[in-house]
Amino acid sequence: MEKLKILFFSCMFFVSFLVLGQQTKTITGIVKDDQGVALPGANVTVEGTTNGTVTDFDGNYQLNNVEVGSVLIFTYVGMKEQRVEVGDQDEIDVVLTISSSLLDEVVIVAYGTQTKRDLTGAVTSVSSEELEQFPATDVNQSIQGKVSGVQITQNSGSPGSAMSINIRGVASFGSNDPLYVVDGFPTQDISFLNPSDIESISVLKDASAAAIYGVRANAGVVIIKTKTGVKDRIIVSLDSFVSIQTTPQQIDMLDASTFAGFALETGTAQGVDTLSEWSNPESLTNVNWQDYAFDTGFKQVYNIGIRGGGEKSKTAFSLGMVDDDGTVVSAEYKRYNIGLNSEYDIAKGLKARASVKYAYSETYNNLSAGFYGFARVFDNVPYLGGGGITEPYDDNGNYGAFTDSNLISSSINVIGNALLTDNENATDNLLSNLALDYEIIEGLKVTGKFGYQLTSYSGSSFNPSYFRSANDQNANATYYVSQSKSRQYLGEFLVNYKKAFDAHNFDLLVGSSAQKQLYDNIATTGQGYLNNSIRDLSASESIINYSGTHGTATFASTFARLNYSYDEKYSFTATVRRDGVGNKFSSDNLYGVFPSVAGAWNIDREKFMEDSIFDLLKLRASWGETGNSQGIEAFKYLASYTSGATQDNSGYVFGGNPVSGLALASLANPDLTWESQIQTNIGLDFELLDSRFYGTLDYFNKSAKDFLLDQTIPAQNGFTTMSVNAGNVVNEGIEVMLGYRKTEGEFTWDVSANISVINNEITDLGNQDFVTYPSNFTPSFNTSWSGFTRSYVGGNVGAFYGYRAEGIFQSQSEIDALNASAPDGEYQPAYGLNPIAPGDRKFKDLNGDGEITAEDREIIGSPVPDFYGGLNVNASYKNWDFQLSFYGTYGNEVLNFIKSQNESLGAYGYNSVYTNVSQEYYNNRWTPENPSNTYARAVVEDTNRNGRISDYFVEDGSFLKLRNVKVGYNLPQGILDKISASKATVFMSGQNLFTITNYSGLDPEIGTATDIDGNGGVQTRGIDFGAYPNSATITLGFNLQF
Repeated sequence: MEKLKILFFSCMFFVSFLVLGQQTKTITGIVKDDQGVALPGANVTVEGTTNGTVTDFDGNYQLNNVEVGSVLIFTYVGMKEQRVEVGDQDEIDVVLTISSSLLDEVVIVAYGTQTKRDLTGAVTSVSSEELEQFPATDVNQSIQGKVSGVQITQNSGSPGSAMSINIRGVASFGSNDPLYVVDGFPTQDISFLNPSDIESISVLKDASAAAIYGVRANAGVVIIKTKTGVKDRIIVSLDSFVSIQTTPQQIDMLDASTFAGFALETGTAQGVDTLSEWSNPESLTNVNWQDYAFDTGFKQVYNIGIRGGGEKSKTAFSLGMVDDDGTVVSAEYKRYNIGLNSEYDIAKGLKARASVKYAYSETYNNLSAGFYGFARVFDNVPYLGGGGITEPYDDNGNYGAFTDSNLISSSINVIGNALLTDNENATDNLLSNLALDYEIIEGLKVTGKFGYQLTSYSGSSFNPSYFRSANDQNANATYYVSQSKSRQYLGEFLVNYKKAFDAHNFDLLVGSSAQKQLYDNIATTGQGYLNNSIRDLSASESIINYSGTHGTATFASTFARLNYSYDEKYSFTATVRRDGVGNKFSSDNLYGVFPSVAGAWNIDREKFMEDSIFDLLKLRASWGETGNSQGIEAFKYLASYTSGATQDNSGYVFGGNPVSGLALASLANPDLTWESQIQTNIGLDFELLDSRFYGTLDYFNKSAKDFLLDQTIPAQNGFTTMSVNAGNVVNEGIEVMLGYRKTEGEFTWDVSANISVINNEITDLGNQDFVTYPSNFTPSFNTSWSGFTRSYVGGNVGAFYGYRAEGIFQSQSEIDALNASAPDGEYQPAYGLNPIAPGDRKFKDLNGDGEITAEDREIIGSPVPDFYGGLNVNASYKNWDFQLSFYGTYGNEVLNFIKSQNESLGAYGYNSVYTNVSQEYYNNRWTPENPSNTYARAVVEDTNRNGRISDYFVEDGSFLKLRNVKVGYNLPQGILDKISASKATVFMSGQNLFTITNYSGLDPEIGTATDIDGNGGVQTRGIDFGAYPNSATITLGFNLQF
């Protein structure tokens, strides 16, 4: 025992001697590029420690307490990393060379990673550095204009509103949203994610990259990886910004005095009743409704991130908060985020990974967007006075009213309603993943994964009772409540084998996946409350409607992928996936197989390219098939029945009692299957002249088939339509991305531009020539107003459909001549209302039958742009950073539905005679003294239907927006040392500061619109029903890192 003690203490002494004898020193030096230019801000760290520094303006550095034998790591953005072992030297100078990102960068792809050199598919990756260039609260905001082939549109400027994302054109009449895969979990919604938590985003655009997701990949795939921890150190980051938001412009409408004179003059001339108050316009107090609807908005964002780890584990934790009150009255969005990512090395070859993302959001929006909500801000009569209150509201809680007259019955105090109404929505979203990785032998790894997502939604809307006038009242308060819950479970098992020998590299993946979704929703409305303070369904006088559903959706899949490369010259990828989707299709169509193949040739690696200017020259080609089952109802292939009674709801009488029955509602079609798409892609990646010039070119052809449509069938079946798979849409296009980057002294800059040209064409619709939208909107006074978009064979999906305007009738003799040759003596019928007169809009007789009918409509425009793209600039000089981002579209059109209302004294669609008009129309309208050939005459309530949908209301929707501009200052090292920070940046940025466009409305950026009945979809793209405009924003913020 004594000998053991002596041996132990001897060892301890020896170890202590070694430790005490370990030499440390101070290392100095300079870091330059291969042109001899000093690199300020280069990172110098001691491997495996937190000891590090950055170079000063002249590229010099000093690093203390460096042990002999340790390794210094030198890094700089855009340069290759260099490692130097410390020996006897006290001064180490380093030259860094430019790194080719396409050679070295690792890209997140489906179920794994690949270097850009080995990629065979059309994949675009956006790093966290690029995502963090501009302040954002939505992940899609961060990539708009940065990825060719991806069109991202802000549907509304309302706080918390969703963005629409479209990858390489419209692929379905149903869902066109891509599949999102967040840390390996497939989902359809990422609005709950905090952009500050994102490490990288990969957009899989072609079928070879996306086909491994099979039936859910028709519209492309977006893979999102969130930030993970780091080993052997702790990084704490604090980010915050505050924004001031304003509405860029207003539509100039008539003020009270001008409107009164105009309405009195027009009504009197046409023999229509007028209001006595219009004879004394000076007595009216003007109300500019837009001044009350729009306000300066404020947005606050705070993020905290902690990333760290030890030898065997690493963890990332984050907190985030967004508070955005927007620029529209009674609108607000709040979101709270918590994130946790952990990895732990359990044993040799065995690793556990876990991630949890939770978000709680609240949305308040009391002034609904659209035709019957926000649009009233423009059409309302511009004054109040009923009850003696001349403003929308006063300091005593009173609300203004209009004159009690049917002549202005559609004008309601929309601002008062917005302040009284409570529309609240709350959403909880939890996304969690747990995975185990085990490396059985070198190169052979198995992974088991379990995921769970919970989305819980609750919404309520309280419309109080009030009386302001006979036409502006709500006798019975209503309280609407809805709740929904979705639970998704994911289980996956993967086997991955990688083997390299000589110049051959193999990467084989085989896996299976099972996912199940359970969803429930319920909604009900209570009517009649004793007072407006009660929010309780049980306290209502009656329940006027209720509904509820429960359903499931299941996916069962097996898949495989082989990646092979030879000598870094030739690459090959093949994938196949077999998908099964439960309860949507019959047993004969339950499963589908989706294959893909792709190849790439790194031409720059050939001997004949050794002395070329190219650092990278890669040719790619791919083919593959994907599917779509989104938006297809469960059990659609079966016959459905509806329950009900007789027409008067008395029921059929059996045994003296009324009994409800069942009736066939739709026919069965067991042949229904999912929509599918075949895509080919040819691409070229290149970098040249020391990788200063770089770019990507892609040609693609996507042929989508088997659309789910209601096809006409013979009437003897008892129905006129039946759901079938019919139709084909082809999207063919070219994507180009070009860039240039360079460092000159202390100035570094990188400029890139991308452009996408896509041709969208319907090539088949089964036995139909076209699909009309909305098919059910047919006002009784104007049957030709229905179907203002039409998707027809040979055209685009959702093209605008209407009449061709041919100027203005200038004389009665011109009208008489046309009437004389008309079959029924009337060239342009006004649908039983007033006959046409000089000053009315003239429409083109397209079919040559001598009169204007519904058959004289045609395609008058399209929301599909000829091309779209972005320009991005990233520059730095000494401690200053500068970023700039433009985004735009060209060749698309907008159907200005609001304009059709703003040029009518009483727009159809409202139960009113008089509504307000725009100043532009008032100044330029046709009169005998001003024979305009553009603006029609004023007609009370538009009884001559000059406002029917025609190409007059279709405008050029092309635009170029300064989406973002930012200037930042990085605090110098001296200040960082005083505050113990490794990085500190303060910045100022602007968003949507200006827009170049010919569009006359508030904002030409219109995505998927919500129509007058509250519906929306791919066939309402580009229609301005009265969406909130995007706000111009000025932001101040900071980023701190310790």
